[in-house]
Amino acid sequence: MRSHSNSAPHLTALDDFNGLCCLLVVLIHVLSLGVTQADHSSVQGAAIYVTWLLALSAVPAFLFVGGMKMGLSLTAPTVPPYGPYVLRRVKKVYLPYVCWTVVYYLCFLPIGYVTGSVGEFAQYLWFASLSAQFYYVVVVMQFYLLRPLWGWMLKHIPWQAGLVLSLVVMRTAAILQPQLAQRWSWFGPYQGRIFLTYLLYWTAGLYAGALYHKLLRLLERKWLRAAAVVPVVIYAALGCVQYVTGRTAPGLELWKIASNLCFIGLLLCLCRFLAEKEGWLRRALAFLHRASLFVFFSHCLVLTIVTECLQKAGITRLSLLLVLRGAAAWLLPLAAFRLWELVVRFRKKRG
Repeated sequence: MRSHSNSAPHLTALDDFNGLCCLLVVLIHVLSLGVTQADHSSVQGAAIYVTWLLALSAVPAFLFVGGMKMGLSLTAPTVPPYGPYVLRRVKKVYLPYVCWTVVYYLCFLPIGYVTGSVGEFAQYLWFASLSAQFYYVVVVMQFYLLRPLWGWMLKHIPWQAGLVLSLVVMRTAAILQPQLAQRWSWFGPYQGRIFLTYLLYWTAGLYAGALYHKLLRLLERKWLRAAAVVPVVIYAALGCVQYVTGRTAPGLELWKIASNLCFIGLLLCLCRFLAEKEGWLRRALAFLHRASLFVFFSHCLVLTIVTECLQKAGITRLSLLLVLRGAAAWLLPLAAFRLWELVVRFRKKRG
């Protein structure tokens, strides 16, 4: 597939996209308490669940933007060598994950969440199961390591066939994984941590990056943006019915995929709009992008500690718990990262 751009530029819109997805990931874990504790028949419970359900699109969106950046890179005149590329990904993504796993483990040790054995720690590290968001690192690293495959795919498989093939493989993997876990107990921890589980979102981003200028023209069509809202609304309604009644609607998984892709498209349109903004909003979005990895890794630890403190203080009202959890999970990591930036800047000035 030929590149439709002369280079793989640093795109502000994709940085904003990444930052907003990070906020949505935090929202998922903030609302998880409400999803499990709220009355399923109440308006509050339904509102919490629908918001949580739509926020789950953040994970496919993260993978989409990762694939998009790779598509831009692979169709540039000069493609970075594979070895140095992988080393940069390990340094930027996997090594921070290892460090944060150590931090979480040490913090969980005094409160009895972990036992302190080397074998237990190694298992948590391998399966990325110590905190809810860690599994993403294992998944995205598989996509990074398979970069030669994605380069071959862009050259030899048209986007239409590539997306259909990816959808078939992804759905097949989703069906087979529970069956394999039942047959082989050792496979259980790998469910949801194999790249095939999210294949369509990565390849959609891959082709979107390779055909970036065509994608921009597509996103300019107002009727298409309006149409993209429909699958999102339908999936939210079906999900709400399932939450209230306990009955799964036929074809819900396919509506989920359609909703995720449409949500990604709408979010990309929003980010293209935001990329043109200047002043305080541009500075805030740029800061959010810089802080996103720190927020991603740290927010669940903040949630765990804050929630335990709130419950020990006798705060049990669900709405208040969710508000305080959200304030802590968003504001504390951002404040800590800003403080770190100021300290680094101060040391550079003194040096």
